[in-house]
Amino acid sequence: MRKLLFVLSLIASTAFIQVTAQEISIAANDSYTSCIGAVVDSGLSADDYGANENETITWCPEAPETILNFYWVVFDLDAASTIILYDGDDNTAPVIGTYSGNDLQGQDVFSGEYNVTGCITVEFTSGPGSSGNFGAYASCGFPCDRPFAIVNPTELQPHYACLNEPVYLEALSSTVAEGQELVSWVWDLGDGNIDETSGPILEHMYTSPGLYTMNLSLTDDTDCSNNNLLDYQILVSTNPDFTGTSSDLTMCVGEEIDLTGAVVGVLYNAEPSVDFGDGLFIPDDQGQCFSSQLTFTSFNAGTVVNDANVDIANLFMNFEHSFMGDITITFTCPSGQSIQVHQQGGGETFLGVPVDDDFLPDNPGIGWDYWWEPGATNGTWADNAQATLPSGVYESVQPFTNLNGCPLNGIWEIEVCDLWASDNGFVFDWSIEFAPELYPEAISFTPTFGPECDSTYWEGPSIVDDGGDCNVVTISPDLIGVESYTYRAQNDFGCYYERNVDVTVVGTIPTVTANQTQFCGSPVTLMANVGDVDADDCDFDWTQPSYLDDATIQSPTIDLLENTEVFTVTVSYATSGLTCTSEASIEIETCEITIPNVFTPDNLNTGGNNTWRVDGLEAFDGVACYIYNRWGTLVYTNIDFGNSGGWDPGIDGAEEGVYYYVLEIPCNEGNELITDQNGVITEFSCDGMVPFTGMINLFR
Repeated sequence: MRKLLFVLSLIASTAFIQVTAQEISIAANDSYTSCIGAVVDSGLSADDYGANENETITWCPEAPETILNFYWVVFDLDAASTIILYDGDDNTAPVIGTYSGNDLQGQDVFSGEYNVTGCITVEFTSGPGSSGNFGAYASCGFPCDRPFAIVNPTELQPHYACLNEPVYLEALSSTVAEGQELVSWVWDLGDGNIDETSGPILEHMYTSPGLYTMNLSLTDDTDCSNNNLLDYQILVSTNPDFTGTSSDLTMCVGEEIDLTGAVVGVLYNAEPSVDFGDGLFIPDDQGQCFSSQLTFTSFNAGTVVNDANVDIANLFMNFEHSFMGDITITFTCPSGQSIQVHQQGGGETFLGVPVDDDFLPDNPGIGWDYWWEPGATNGTWADNAQATLPSGVYESVQPFTNLNGCPLNGIWEIEVCDLWASDNGFVFDWSIEFAPELYPEAISFTPTFGPECDSTYWEGPSIVDDGGDCNVVTISPDLIGVESYTYRAQNDFGCYYERNVDVTVVGTIPTVTANQTQFCGSPVTLMANVGDVDADDCDFDWTQPSYLDDATIQSPTIDLLENTEVFTVTVSYATSGLTCTSEASIEIETCEITIPNVFTPDNLNTGGNNTWRVDGLEAFDGVACYIYNRWGTLVYTNIDFGNSGGWDPGIDGAEEGVYYYVLEIPCNEGNELITDQNGVITEFSCDGMVPFTGMINLFR
């Protein structure tokens, strides 16, 4: 006889420790005190219970301050059989419930809060010709008053995020039972990352665009966990397309050129995907249960199974096992609801092509495909027992409606229990297929950019026109070198992007100098300075060519000038594949010599007119000046009068009266204009030293 041994699994409703223990037959009709073990039917897992049985057992926890839990891993009673559970140490205690059929399959039953002993009494009755089986793990613990996960920010989902930029989430508003405290925060970020160390405040960066569904598992100091599924959706922006944005360029100094910025959002598109989990080895571990999980994330938030007979297309396994009679297979949805598709039975029937050798436990055979569908009418696995169960579609032991109300998003689990200490198997693959209409359309989004300057704009020097929308700007750099410009853009996700453009400014910035800025008969030489540029590589073009000896050279000469004129040079310089032109100007004045004939010094006033001088003579070097009184006596001499401060008669020097001057002005060939104090203009042509004489009236 193969003996069934039950193992406690971690269940959703309590915090218990996994154990392995002996099975106690209900036929013992006795009391049993333990926090480990299993109550089973009289067949002890090898056979069904018998007809006309009437058995009672009372099971109590080891300490009255704890409660007892029965987890019914197998519950398959015929219609004539019932189990009544009493919340106490005999059948006079309050009735927890009366059960038959598959009522308790996969369910937990706890002793009540006000049950001082914590005991549960099990009363079993079978009818004539009855058969079936049942078994429940016993464990002790405390019922969970579950924490509840709340994550902020709480704005409407989805939460918009940017690539490679921190997303900040916090769960400080999560609730926990009075007197308890949270000790664990496990963040499932939806991108394959599980964060167990950040605590209630999370900072995370997503490295790929898309839709991510975040969930949070909380655990308090009684080992109770939350069971609310957040399905918090985070949309991570794609990087935009900057095609059409100006790239690095070269331009001439002083010119104007347009920089163009262009940016469009990039479509993200992804079909829903499922991680089907890894293969699952089922060893000969005498009653161990093994599980595997898959996670759905891409269904519309809040979508549930309304009618499993319609909404679930099938449950699937690719499986091999050398003995079908000792295994149970259960599918569990994110809310904890479950459906048992196979519950022992079928004896030595092979599944797939197993390696029927207990000494090669890790050597898997060949799996065959098996499905369970709501509409199947060909019987269960056990109904079709034979040498090898054919691949195909079968009925489930429990109805699919057990899954009504299950959320689609979240963790779905398959549990395979090998209940006897013999034979092994391997789950190669498994899945759940939902009705096609439940799958959302391909998840897609395209970030957008606004048309105004607050969404897209250029930054940099010498922007002379922003074009109104800041996408096309005009620049005119006035310095030679490299100028940097940045085109910035912000999309509706709040993400900032930029493109940098280096503008190399070439050419020359000329300046014009002259040996003198007045033309007073002497030639004036102009010079177009071109900085570090080789003048031989430049072309020069001067305005007012009629006054110049050559208007196409760097340094032309003015030999004749009748009026004050502005001379402008245009410099052309070829470099970097460009011909750059720039301009510079200078004003050359004609000289006018004004000789005053009235002089009123006031040497007592330091701010007065205390010297007699001739404006315009500063343009001439070596002007001789001689001043005589009315008796012909020389009172003043200066041989460079134009560059002096003028004649100062002094406080006690020259008296009032008439004085006479002689000015000897050196002059090259040309025309000069002499204006006296009365505004009389004399034009003359000269060559060499030209004398000018006149009278000065000095008044004090």
